[in-house]
Order: sequence, then structure tokens, then C-alpha cells
Amino acid sequence: MNPKLPLSLALLTFIAPAFAQTQASPPSPLPIKQVTVFTSGVSYIERDGTVMGDAAVPLTFRTAQINDLLKSMTLIDAQGQVQPVIYGARDPIGRTLQSFAIDVTAPQSRTELLNQLRGSSVTVTTSAKTTETGQIVSVESRTMTGPNNTTSTVDTLNLLGADGLHSVRLDDVTAIRLLDPRLDQEFRSALTTLASGADNQRRTVTLHFAGSGRRPVSVGYITESPLWKISYRLLLSGDGKAAFQGWALVENTGDEDWSGIHLSLVSGRPVSFIEDLYQPLYLPRPVVQPDSIASPTPQTHDSSMDTADAPVAAPMSAAAPAPMSITGGGVGVSEQDRLRITGDANVIAADEQRQKSQANNLYQSSGLLNYSKGVNAEASGADAGEQFAYNITTPVTLPRQQAAMIPVIAQDIGADKVSLYNAETDPRFPLNAVRLKNNTALHLKGGPVTLFDGGTYAGDAIMEDVPPGDTRLISYAVDLSVIGERQDLGTNETRTTLAIHEGTLTITVRSRTKTRYIFKSRAQADKTILVEHPFDADAKLVTPAASAERTPTVYRFAVPVPAGKTATLDVVTEKPDSSTVALLGGDINGFASYADEQDIPAATRGALADIAKQRRHIQNLTELAASDESQVNQISAQQDRIRKNMAALDRTSSLYKRYVGELETQETQIADLRADAQRQRAAADAATKALRDTLDKLEI
Repeated sequence: MNPKLPLSLALLTFIAPAFAQTQASPPSPLPIKQVTVFTSGVSYIERDGTVMGDAAVPLTFRTAQINDLLKSMTLIDAQGQVQPVIYGARDPIGRTLQSFAIDVTAPQSRTELLNQLRGSSVTVTTSAKTTETGQIVSVESRTMTGPNNTTSTVDTLNLLGADGLHSVRLDDVTAIRLLDPRLDQEFRSALTTLASGADNQRRTVTLHFAGSGRRPVSVGYITESPLWKISYRLLLSGDGKAAFQGWALVENTGDEDWSGIHLSLVSGRPVSFIEDLYQPLYLPRPVVQPDSIASPTPQTHDSSMDTADAPVAAPMSAAAPAPMSITGGGVGVSEQDRLRITGDANVIAADEQRQKSQANNLYQSSGLLNYSKGVNAEASGADAGEQFAYNITTPVTLPRQQAAMIPVIAQDIGADKVSLYNAETDPRFPLNAVRLKNNTALHLKGGPVTLFDGGTYAGDAIMEDVPPGDTRLISYAVDLSVIGERQDLGTNETRTTLAIHEGTLTITVRSRTKTRYIFKSRAQADKTILVEHPFDADAKLVTPAASAERTPTVYRFAVPVPAGKTATLDVVTEKPDSSTVALLGGDINGFASYADEQDIPAATRGALADIAKQRRHIQNLTELAASDESQVNQISAQQDRIRKNMAALDRTSSLYKRYVGELETQETQIADLRADAQRQRAAADAATKALRDTLDKLEI
């Protein structure tokens, strides 16, 4: 390609020969009028045309398209009525052939075929031009004796005619005609079906419309298509803006030419899938032996799976420019360009001089091609539901199995050059980058970006989707004029805070991590390095007090680096680690030790000391009550032993009487211990309630 040609003309010169070689598709009664291409592997096709009266419109599709067609097709006949759509069933060919009277599923000899036709009436013509008419009885092999007593096997057709049984040698038969018209038609239909099964690439779908007079109709459907792509050019000017150009890459891989269609390119990913609606489904059924008392075998039936129609693209603007023609006479192709393409030598010679003059005007003083001239954006942006569409304002003509680059963006855009340092990407050098401000009012779809700076190619970059008004950094080269280093100084400082809320002590230990960035400049001018530091949602930024900006994954800090000097940046983050202790029911030692920490505020230490004192008092009361209850249990065990001994003694014996005295004394002890334990429990409960009331109100 001549590098000095305007991009639009250079592209035209490149693709025109290919277009000229492509033969036009036969016109369709419902030609394609609008194509909406999505980034989910599908396109929405809309056909418009007119019909007269009751009309049947056949359309041919690839077999692979039928499922999408059955899932999404919509028909409109505003002045008439839409009738059922007819298409050939995709029954397995073997199953279809079995429905015919003559089985042609497998290759057969003439003998095998005639055996199938036993009983059928035929007329047989021999090589001697004689005819025999009758019903086929059989085909048999006979051994015949020839010259020199040689033998051979000959197939013989036996026919039952009006005057009896006749035999005709098959090797002498030149033609056999079926006399039964129904059977003859079945035979021909079976062979036609067999032939049609050899071509599974195309299917005819016939649309039916009922009405009177000439009227407009339309049909829309989803079909599989290649993803449309986009690539960008960015010409840096150094004044906070740049010339920006976007080219959409579109492919027409269908079987019909696009002739002056409305094209929309949608940046979005609607959910799309394929369901096999075209393949007939048969339920397997059991074979049941005849039985007069047998019940029908139960059957289960799956539920229907209906799929909603795919969304219809928003209608294009009513005002439509003239079609973009590849062969001349349309927008963007002058008469000289048309003659140049057709090969007129005189025009070519004169035109080359004109091209040189135009090319010189397209270059700036730096020698770089001026992208702001010669290319006009041919798309307007519009929201399409939750997605964004580039509506190509110039109708597009694109032959089938061809692709095209279409300029969709050509305007200035906000762009500032920066140096970007990320130690994870490159621990030594920053990257040359551009802060791109999308002031185009278009949703910029992600794609590759080629950058030009200072009159030369500067590098390539990848850009993600950028909504209108948003900002993106795109890096395109290594900045060798600055050397960077990151030093991880580790976690060297902790800070503990305590908080009391609703009876719970929260202990927070804050760990501080320090990282140092060092930059040494070898540049001849001052620079600002944009440093990316990992962002942790659980950590707080301490130093610097704030970042220049933050993304979901990194902080960005602006570091001025004077020419030939060294600059440093310290980044300190603080990460809390919290644990809790229940002041009423938890372990006393888990919080009492903090009452002696001098770096903790006096109010907190005093509160913790008082809570610990009350908890120990409650604990002491509880332990005393438990001790009394333990003694009661011990005395009760002794009483059980004494009663067992008394059962074996005479009630009048002195030992028996002594045991009675001991039991009386122990009963008095048990009563006193139980009363004391009850008092201790009551005191502990009262102290616990008082402490709970205090903690409910305590906030530190």
C-alpha cells in the first residue's frame, strides 16, 4: 500500500479488486436491509421488501443457521396476515427412507431390487427389442452350459403373464418399467430423498403471507456471525490532546451481498446459546407383547422448552445518506478514483501527481501523517438498552465472504503523557503512558491502540472499554531515562487500641508496613513519575496522606523527579487486626492484664481494673457457694453409708443410737451449708446483674 495515500483511498484501492472479482448474489425478494453485529458471536438480520396478494417467499439458509432461525425469527405484515413458516424437517434420512414402499437405504443389485418388487406388474424390454409383461414371481440363478462344456451362472427373472409363466435372462434385459403408478412414484420419491440427503448444507425456509394488493413485509432473525473488532490510532501532540481514530473491522461471512444496508455495531454481550430445535425428537417406547388383560405401559413426557425471541435492534435514523459504493458513483469515490480503479492509463498518470500533492499536504512539519485529514467518522453513538451501539451513518455495501475496515471515530481526544512505574510489571524502569480522557461522547470498545509520537511510531497498547467521560492509562513503551527501585522495609511498628461496647472489649492491633520507592533520573528535563502501589481494602493509607488516584487494585502517587536528580517516596499503610473478649462471661486474664499497660488511656485502664475486681468478687462468691454445695454432697454420701450400716443393726443397740446422733448433727450441717450457699449464689447473682447494668451503659 502506498503510505502517502489518504487512508480512505488507500483502503479503497486495496479492497476494490477483491470486490470486483466477487460475483453478485442473485437478488432476494426480501433483501437484507439492516445488520446489527454483537460481541457475543451473533448478528440480528432484518430483511424488508414487498409482496403481492397471497405470497410465498423462499429463503435459503445454511443448516447450521436453522436452530437460531427457529429460536428468534419474527415476521411483520402490517397490512396482511402472517401464515405458518414451512421448512424441511431434519428427520434422519434413514428414518425417512423407511417410510417408502421400496427400501433404498443400502446399495442393491438389480436382482436384490427385483426381489423386493415380487408381485408387482412390470414390462421388460430385451436387447432384441422384444417385451414381456407380467407379475414378478422371483429371480433365480440358473447354471447354463456353453461351448466346450463350460458352465456359467445366469440370473433369470420369472414373470407370470396372461398366458402363463415366462422366464427372461436378466443379462439380456435392457429396461424394466413399473406398471403401478403409485409404486413408480414411491420409487422415484425414495431416490429423490436419498439424493437430497447427500446435501445437508442448505435448507429452504418458505415464508407465507396472506393479504391483498402490494404491501411491505419484513422478517428479522438472529444468526451466528464473527465478532466485530476495533483498532485505534493515537497521534500525540503534547498539548493535552491527541488526534484519535477508530476503525471497526467487520466481516460478511454470509451467503448474500450487503447492498446499501444499515449497519450497527453493538458493544455488549447479550446471553446467546444454541438449542437444537431443528432435530426431531422421538421418545423411546417399550415393546409390549399382546395381552388382552395387559395395561398400557406408563410413559413420561418432558416439559416444553420455549426460548424467548432475541432482542430486536433499535431502528436506524430515518435520514440515510447515499450508499457507500465500492465500484464508484457513491460517497467517498471521485470520478478520478473510479477511473484509476478501472485501469485508465492516462487518468492514472495524472492522478499519481495529484496523489503526491495531496500526500504532501497530509504530512505535518515533523513528517508524520496527519490523521485529522482525509478520514471522516462514519458512525454515530447511541445507547441500545444496557449496551452501546455504533450506528454506521453511511449505508454499507459489502460482498459476501469479504471484510471491511470502517472508520467509526475521527476526532481529538484528551491525552496527557506520563511515566508509569509498577514494580510488579518492571522493577527497574517506568513505562511511557498516556492518560486518555474519553471526551468523544462514545463508548470506546476495548481494542489495540497504535501510538505515534514526535513524528514516528511510538508503540502499541491495549485499551479496555472506556465509557464516555472516563479516564484510562495506556502504556506503550519502556522509559529508559529513569531507573526505579522498590524497597520493602517490612512491618516495623504496631499500635494497640481498646474499645468497650455493650459488654465486649475489642482489642485492635494495627501493623504498619513501610515501602520506599527510589527514582534516579537521567533525563534532560524534569519528570513526574506516577507510582502504582498495591491497594489493600483492609489497610489504611498513613503516608502520604492521600493518593493522586486509586483504582480497585492500586494507589497512584505522583512523584516529581528533577532532571539528573534522585527522588524518593515512602508509602506507609496500617492494617488492623481485631479480637474480642466478653467482659462478663470471658476469661478475666484475657483483659485484666491491659489494666496495667501504661500506654493505654487512664479511663480505659481504670474501667478494666474495676471490671476485673467485680468479676473476681463474683468469682469468689461463686466459688464459696460451690464449696458449700460440695460439702453437702460429701455429707450426703456419708449419710448413705451410715444408713446402710444401720439397716444391719438392732435398733436398741448403742451403735445404732450413735448413728442416729451423727445423722442428726449432719442434717444440721447440711441445712447450714445449703443456706450459706444460697446466700453466696444470691450475692453473686446480684453482683453479676449490677456489673451487667454497668457494662450495658459503658462506652469507651
